[in-house]
Amino acid sequence: MRLSFAELRNEYKNQNNFPIGKTAKYSCRPGYGRDPQLQPTITCLKNGMWSEALEFCKKKSCGHPGEPENGRVIVTDALFGSTVNFTCEEGHRLIGQLYRRCEISGTRVAWSGDVPICERIPCLPPPDIPNGRHTGAIMEEFSYGSAVTYKCDNGYPLTGEASIHCTTKDGLNGEWSARPPRCGEVRCPAPQIQNGRRVSGDRHVYSYKDNVTFECDPGYTMKGHSVSQCQTDDTWDPPLPVCEPATCVSPEVENGRTNGVQPVYGPRDIVLFECDPGYTLSGSPETQCQDDGRWDPPVPVCERMLQCPSPPAIANGKPSVQALAVFTTGTSVNYSCEPGYSLTGQASIYCVASGTWSPLAALCEEVLCIAPEIQNGRKVDGRGPVYRPRDMVRFECDPGYTLNGSRQIQCQDDRTWDPPVPAC
Repeated sequence: MRLSFAELRNEYKNQNNFPIGKTAKYSCRPGYGRDPQLQPTITCLKNGMWSEALEFCKKKSCGHPGEPENGRVIVTDALFGSTVNFTCEEGHRLIGQLYRRCEISGTRVAWSGDVPICERIPCLPPPDIPNGRHTGAIMEEFSYGSAVTYKCDNGYPLTGEASIHCTTKDGLNGEWSARPPRCGEVRCPAPQIQNGRRVSGDRHVYSYKDNVTFECDPGYTMKGHSVSQCQTDDTWDPPLPVCEPATCVSPEVENGRTNGVQPVYGPRDIVLFECDPGYTLSGSPETQCQDDGRWDPPVPVCERMLQCPSPPAIANGKPSVQALAVFTTGTSVNYSCEPGYSLTGQASIYCVASGTWSPLAALCEEVLCIAPEIQNGRKVDGRGPVYRPRDMVRFECDPGYTLNGSRQIQCQDDRTWDPPVPAC
C-alpha cells in the first residue's frame, strides 16, 4: 500500500504477495518523523485487504520562520511543505523574498532563504531653489515621513507649499509630496492649444494656482486633461491637452453587418446596418459619426425574430421555398403537386406570431377521371376501371347508330375528358 507520509522498508519492496496475517513495516518519508505512540505497520487481513494505515509519521516542524524589523510574518503553520509570507509596515519596502517555505534540508527540515529586510523608503534630496533654502541642508538622508521647510531670502515672496514631505505612491519608491515653492513671483506663459481654445480662466497674467479650462474645435477630440494649473516653476500641470482630429471606432453589431469595412470613420460619415436572416433591427438602420467621436443615433441591436419550423412535407408534393434556412413571422410557403395529382386545400400557408404554420398544409390527391359511358354504344379500348391523366378511350356505336363526336378521348389533369364523350 502506498502512503503519502511513509514508504515500505527495503526488505518488503520486491515482495509481490503477502500471506494472510503478514505484517509490512514502513519508514517515514523525508520531511516526516515517527509518532512513537503508533506502530509503523499494516497487516494483510483474511479478506485479502490491508488493515487501515494510521498516521504513524507526522510532518516535521521548521519552527518559527523569523520576523523582520518594521514588518511582520503571516503564519498558518510551520510544518513541512507550508509557506509563510512577509509584509512591511507603512513607509517601508521589502528587500528579499516575499515568502519562505518549510522544506527538506539534509536529514531535517528548515525554512528556505533568509528573513527579508523591511527598509524605510528613501527619497532623493529635496530640490534647491533660487533665492531660498530649505531645512534639509543639515540632513544626510531623506526617508518616508521626512519633512523639509523652505524659506526665501529677504525681498523674495514665497509662492507655493512652504513644507513638503517624503511619501510614496507605489510602496517602493519615494517622492516628495509637492513641488518645491518659488521665491519670487510666478508667471506662467499664456497657454495655447492648436485646434482648440480657452473657455475659462482667460487673463493677461497667469500666476501660481491659476486654472485654465480648454475645449476643442468641432471635429476634434481632446487627448489629456481639460483643466491645467499654473505651478511654482512657471509650468502648467497637468500638461496642456492636445486636440486631435475626431474619429469614430468602426461600429459592430452582433448578428448583423454594416456597409463599411473601415477601422475608423471621420465626422459626418454614415454607416448602414442590416441584420442576419432570423434577426430584426431594433433601432435606427443608419448612424452618423459625430464631432466628439460618438455614433448618433446609437448603434442598433439585431434581435432574434420569432421563427417557425420548416414547413411540413406533403406526400406527392413539395413547398416552393425549400432553400430557405429561416422562416420568420410573415413568411409564406406555396405548395405544388407532382404530375397526376391535384391540390386539395389552401395552396399557401403562413408563419404566424405563435411560431406555427397556418392554415393546415394542403393535400395532393391522385387525379382520376370518371368512367365515360355511352348509350347505344360501347368502349372498344381503355375499359378502366380507373382512368388517370393521358389514359385513352375509344368508342364504337351499336348497329343502326352513327357516332356523333370523336371516336377517341383522353383523360385530362382537371379530371375532364377531351374531346368530350361522343354520342351514338
